[in-house]
Amino acid sequence: MPEPTVNQIEPRQRSPDSGPPPAVSVRKYNVKRSCIRCHERKVRCDKEAPCVACVRAEAQCRYPGPERAKRRSQFRKGVNKSSSVTTTAVQHAEAQHGHSSSSTHSQAAADSRTRGPNPPSGAAVIDQFSTTRRPAPSESEHSGGFLLKEGSSTRYVNEFTFSRVLEKQNELQSAIDENTPDDNLRSGSKRSTFGFDGLISDPSLEVDISSLLPTRWQATQLWQAYLNNVNGLVKLLHIPTVQPTVFAAINNPKDTAPDLNALLFSIYFAAVASLRWTEVQTILGQDRQAAMTAYERGIELSLHAKCFLDSPTILSLQALALYLMCYRNSNSGRTGWILNGLLIRAAVAVGLHRDGEKFNLSPLDTEIRRRLWWQILGSDGRAAEDHGLSAGPNGGFDGFCDTKLPTHIDDRDITPNTNAPVCNEQRWTELTHFLVASEMYQALQQINRLSAQSGDDKMAQLDAYLATVKTDMQRKYLQYCDPNIPNQKVSLLLGRLLLGKSEVFVRQQALRGLSPEEAATRADETTLALACDTLEVCFELKTDELLGNYQWLLSTFTEYHLLTYTLWHLCVRPQATAGTERAWTVVDKMFTLIEMQGPPPGAKWNVLRKLREKAVGVGKGVVHGVDVEVPPALMGGMGNANENGNGVPQQRDGMLQPQQMGYPDPNLLDAGGVGASPMFNDAMVWDLGYLVFPDWGGNPTGF
Repeated sequence: MPEPTVNQIEPRQRSPDSGPPPAVSVRKYNVKRSCIRCHERKVRCDKEAPCVACVRAEAQCRYPGPERAKRRSQFRKGVNKSSSVTTTAVQHAEAQHGHSSSSTHSQAAADSRTRGPNPPSGAAVIDQFSTTRRPAPSESEHSGGFLLKEGSSTRYVNEFTFSRVLEKQNELQSAIDENTPDDNLRSGSKRSTFGFDGLISDPSLEVDISSLLPTRWQATQLWQAYLNNVNGLVKLLHIPTVQPTVFAAINNPKDTAPDLNALLFSIYFAAVASLRWTEVQTILGQDRQAAMTAYERGIELSLHAKCFLDSPTILSLQALALYLMCYRNSNSGRTGWILNGLLIRAAVAVGLHRDGEKFNLSPLDTEIRRRLWWQILGSDGRAAEDHGLSAGPNGGFDGFCDTKLPTHIDDRDITPNTNAPVCNEQRWTELTHFLVASEMYQALQQINRLSAQSGDDKMAQLDAYLATVKTDMQRKYLQYCDPNIPNQKVSLLLGRLLLGKSEVFVRQQALRGLSPEEAATRADETTLALACDTLEVCFELKTDELLGNYQWLLSTFTEYHLLTYTLWHLCVRPQATAGTERAWTVVDKMFTLIEMQGPPPGAKWNVLRKLREKAVGVGKGVVHGVDVEVPPALMGGMGNANENGNGVPQQRDGMLQPQQMGYPDPNLLDAGGVGASPMFNDAMVWDLGYLVFPDWGGNPTGF
């Protein structure tokens, strides 16, 4: 039943003979706020019923609902009311944990009878694609926070008392984003706050956003390129739902909302990034870099127009997430990582880190939010990897989220009309690639946490967990991948690569806590062979002609961890064996490929270059049976105790010792520190842990 308001009073002139309005009209509703029309027009209201302004305009005079005005007034009367609300919230929390008293339940029942049915919760949000409503969640499901609908955006609130008040006091929900008259006077007209000018593109004074759009024919070609080259790796969008919207926007760009415009520009940017220079010239008639710059500017202006920072939406978050995923193709600087931090904050602000099932969202909305959240985490891991940044074994954003992984389905298996949650398919699907990377991301997080523990059974736990991961990955995904089909082969190779990388990392943990000398003696050929096998899988992934459509993204990821371990082994065990010969072959071709393909790999690559130079020098010395003269620039913190009269490190048992060669102590590597040599001091902190070198493994989405 709709709440009664004063809007039933028709516009009329008040007569002195008619007397004052009935007391119930004003006193009952406790009218102390401006009428809705005066509030929207920001003019003074005399707060009568009807007010003078509405009478003059011959307009209907409506005030906010009576229940809202009454509750708002009482809520502000004093501390007693606040204490009552807080006590109610605490009692509710105790009830959830089984500690509430019978009197609490009795009072709740009495309140329920007094108030009648509870008003719809703000958590019952239907987002952009939703047409159905799911049953309301139980009380315990609300304990993780509260989701408010704000136009096309949402607001997530999880501060305990505040979220409980908003949930129980429905009339306060609309006030959370409401400006007071003083706010309006101070701020004047509302302005955009995105403020990216000059951060992701060159600033310009006046830009007509329509001038940045491709023609309709060009836009359809770019959309097709996106479907062919990008959608399979970056599974952000539900194509059956989005495609009609995309074509409608292409045909009517003037009627397109800013956040949808931002997504379109991101799609164009991603499509151009995935195409060869000649293909871009054929489709757009302009240089590839010029096109990317224009679409980058379009993203920025559209997000700015949408007030992205104040009111993020699913579309605007998708736009920025897609842009940052493709940004690596042309720039490996820290801008991408910093902007991804902003994106994570915006995602948390709309509650993406909490699973959609908790907020009464439809299955499709829930799936879209899951894809988006894990894509954002993936971009953050990849960007951090380039700069040696780590959150540590207990860090990472998955530590405070409960968003589930997307369901293993095709887009066609779920629609806006789907009412019940969908189930995982036992076959290859469009989400297989996404989920292979996502589940391995989670597995590597857990491996890192286990490796940080102490105890005699640590290695046994790691081995057991890794065996479980291998079995699950094969059972759920890899067995369904056909190596003859490109989009399935890329998933298969990725899974093998991530599993191999995980095993190398686990084996490396056996060296943790050892001295450099002990670690050198325990460096075994089996682990080296496994690292080489995994690097060769990576080489195939990056060079297979069948996977040519995906090289725009595959070429942007450097296998820091595997290369670092291999070079470390070649430094401490340089004797010529079949294993070391193979390792040098793999290292050489990987270095050649990485330096010829894709964007510059970044500052950390310089460290690997120097480590390779050191390994080459050590290997040559062993082969020729002579002492190795390490250049002074690479000797760094070597002491004199182990040097001969010429200042050259001495060999022992045909092998230079780690401290003598100046490369990092494996304990320092694993702990996130650097060796004594100055050659590492000008680089970012780096180690053999996957969180600093997550290359493929730290990336939940995107491949």
